Amino acid sequence: NIISKKWAVFSLKMNEKNRKILAKIKRKIMNFGKKIIKIEKEKILIQNFIGNLVHNTCFFKQTEAQTRGETKIFLRRKEKGKVRFNHFDLLKMIKAVDYKRGSLISGNRGYFLKGPGLLLNLSLLRYGLDFLSKKKFISLQTPFFMNSGLLKKCSQLEDFNEQLYSVGEGGEKYLIATSEQPISAFHTNEKITKNKLPLKYSGFSTCFRKESGSHGKDSAGIFRVHQFEKIEQFILTDSKGTESWALFEELLGNTQEFYSSLKIPYICVDIPSGAINNSASRKIDLLGWFPSSGSYKELVSCSNCTDFQSKRMNIELFPASEKFNRKFVHMLNSTLCATTRVICCILENNQTNLGIKIPDVIRSYVGLSFFPFN
Repeated sequence: NIISKKWAVFSLKMNEKNRKILAKIKRKIMNFGKKIIKIEKEKILIQNFIGNLVHNTCFFKQTEAQTRGETKIFLRRKEKGKVRFNHFDLLKMIKAVDYKRGSLISGNRGYFLKGPGLLLNLSLLRYGLDFLSKKKFISLQTPFFMNSGLLKKCSQLEDFNEQLYSVGEGGEKYLIATSEQPISAFHTNEKITKNKLPLKYSGFSTCFRKESGSHGKDSAGIFRVHQFEKIEQFILTDSKGTESWALFEELLGNTQEFYSSLKIPYICVDIPSGAINNSASRKIDLLGWFPSSGSYKELVSCSNCTDFQSKRMNIELFPASEKFNRKFVHMLNSTLCATTRVICCILENNQTNLGIKIPDVIRSYVGLSFFPFN
């Protein structure tokens, strides 16, 4: 205010010529300011199309199919000829789901979980949270929607058309597709001291996805639906050295241990450079065995996003290792359990002539050891 008053007094003392020069300079400054705002918006738009640096341990190939021969099979699997029913039929046979009323009320891929289906859903959620709690993960239940400005910083632009549901007018908020999204923004604009790292979170959320790009793909049953529950692993750590890569192996090891405990046969597929998403530097998927189709289907995605997300969220390391050299945390994420998919896999791998055997590790949560066919 003092400077403004002094400047006003000074401008009154100027002659007409100098006042015109000053006015011209002000207009130029305002025009430059508008150009800077426009350029900043264009820069952000371009940045959204530039992906993370792919790690040198990735397979530099175009498609996932090209890496299948370089994966390892874990656990003995039941062959296709030894099972009678697929997960779509099995869910009906134990009266675990109501497809007809679900579709009538909510549309395509709608469903009601009931009885055994609800018990399995809640049991997997609680088992997953307890499993990660024993590994010192902090449990978070996230909001169901996010402000679009933050969501754009942790999602690819095509997701807004193919995956995300807009809430309200003007597209200001969106329903989340995974708890990874709100957890990646949990420490936005914060400086995190190194002695607090790593921060390990287990995220529980309901997830909402349009699945626009998957028309006709796994459309039967509850394997690929618009609404489901999921437990997610998320870690923030130091960017120095190879610490984040050691934690990447830890996340993958957690998922392998989890599915081994459920006695689900699986393989791990190292996603090649041509198929990896923008935010990940390296990504490995875990696929569970579905004996009715004789195929493996995706249950888990495990990614190290290094500092790709944290730069956009402005989550810094403190103190910086060098003066005037900002350092950002590394962020990693991995599915632990998307419940509807895991339920489908459990049913197919545990069917008998009389019903479904409940995996030992979740029997105390379910309260039963067997679901008979009706």
